[in-house]
Amino acid sequence: MRIIICLLAIAYASQGAATELNWQQTLQWLKQTLPQSAELDFDKKSIKFDGCHQRDYQLTFHQEFGDDISIDTQIGYVKGKLSWGAHNQKTTTRQWAILPRYRLNHRVSLGLGYIRQMDTNLETSQGADIQLPASNQWLLSSRFMLDSEKQYLEVAVSRALWQANDASQAWAGQERTDKQINLVYVANF
Repeated sequence: MRIIICLLAIAYASQGAATELNWQQTLQWLKQTLPQSAELDFDKKSIKFDGCHQRDYQLTFHQEFGDDISIDTQIGYVKGKLSWGAHNQKTTTRQWAILPRYRLNHRVSLGLGYIRQMDTNLETSQGADIQLPASNQWLLSSRFMLDSEKQYLEVAVSRALWQANDASQAWAGQERTDKQINLVYVANF
């Protein structure tokens, strides 16, 4: 378990481009070193069209501890580039999340999680380098399994604190709170 955490921390802290790493081989090696009850997945998404290119990398880990307790973690990296003639911009952001979940019975489970989104960096062709606010989010979720194991309804209450740490001091010290209630229906096919 310590090996996984170290590797995830190194991969996450690395400033190199995510495309430079051979993710398939690394993922297979990690899966072989994990217990069989653990699930590890790497998802890479990309969208590209004239003037826009965005890449999204997500590494997720799920581990069950007995019948009632599980933990989900996720590390994400998003990089985007817009090119519109003389105006170009690049943006990068990183995020990690942890959500322990306790199953009350075979239909209902509760989770209390933490999501950390680092400062989003925005660079423009005009020379501006802006650090957008970072957020710390606490999440309480209730998951209700429906008629089959492939369908569930999730109700989540979250509170995010956005804090600016801009080097130009234009936003430094400013913070905002965002409170949400989300209702999500999921059906896996």
